[in-house]
Amino acid sequence: MADPAARLREDRLNRAAARANFDGALVQVKADLAARGVGGRVAATLGNEARDVFVHGIEVADENRGVVGGTALALVLWFARGPIIDNLERLLGND
Repeated sequence: MADPAARLREDRLNRAAARANFDGALVQVKADLAARGVGGRVAATLGNEARDVFVHGIEVADENRGVVGGTALALVLWFARGPIIDNLERLLGND
């Protein structure tokens, strides 16, 4: 078994090296946050994700033009159903 005093010195050196790495990373994180705060980072992330979703939606719509067109036509007919029904009733004489 190794000498306990040597083992303690080695452990302390390892601890000091780990602490130095941590302190360096902490300084870098603080500098990054000072440059652009948490709110700015959240806004940028949300903007990027929204853009990615929009681009993916455009790609899916491009691949399925018939479905998109049929859905759009169905929505137009649904919202215009009142005047369409009124005109059909008038044409067929079902007042």
